[in-house]
Amino acid sequence: MAQFVSSRWLGNHWPSIEVEPAETALFQRLLAHLAATYHFPLPPLIDILDGYVADFTLLGSAATLHLDNWTLSLACASEAVRDQVLAELLALPADFFA
Repeated sequence: MAQFVSSRWLGNHWPSIEVEPAETALFQRLLAHLAATYHFPLPPLIDILDGYVADFTLLGSAATLHLDNWTLSLACASEAVRDQVLAELLALPADFFA
């Protein structure tokens, strides 16, 4: 069962959503869900040393989905967009990403 928590990235201070568990399969399912829900093409995955990054535009805001050994996080430049996406994710059935 995926859990979503409002947060903020330390480096660029973007509003974010921290996602548990931090798993590759959940990264892929979340990215596909966001693309389908918010009507953007699936972005290319950027392979990083310990995970993946995908950069895209979400409701007119620059956004990044980031997975590494410790975290799975969605961040975007707009707090309003983060809050809208968080509300949508929290409204999904508990087993939606299972």
